[in-house]
Amino acid sequence: MMRLRVLTPSRLRRALLSRLDSRYVTKPDHRQDLKDALWEVQMLRREVVALRDEIDRLRRGSAAPVKAAADPKAAEAHRLATETAEAVDTLLQNEMRIWQAIDGLSARVGDSGRVG
Repeated sequence: MMRLRVLTPSRLRRALLSRLDSRYVTKPDHRQDLKDALWEVQMLRREVVALRDEIDRLRRGSAAPVKAAADPKAAEAHRLATETAEAVDTLLQNEMRIWQAIDGLSARVGDSGRVG
C-alpha cells in the first residue's frame, strides 16, 4: 500500500484529525472494550453457575412432596413458588446456551482474528 503525504496547513490537519478521532474508536480502546466485555461474560457465567448450584441445593432440600395444605392461600403460594422455580430454571438454561454460543464465537475470533 502506497502512502501519500500531502502538505496541509496545521490548522486543517488538527481539525481533520480531531474529527476522525471523535468518530472512530482506536484499536487499543476497542481491545480494552473487548476485554471488559469478556470479563463481564465470565463474571455472569460464574453467577449463573452459582444460581444453578443454589437451585440444585433447593431441589434436594425440598425433594419430599408437599402435602396439600388445609389453607388454600398456602397451597396457592406453593404452586406459584414451584412455577417460578421452574421458569427460573428454564431461563438459566437458556442463558447458559447464550453464554456457550458467545464463548464459541470468542474462541473463533481468538483463533482466526475474525469471525468466519
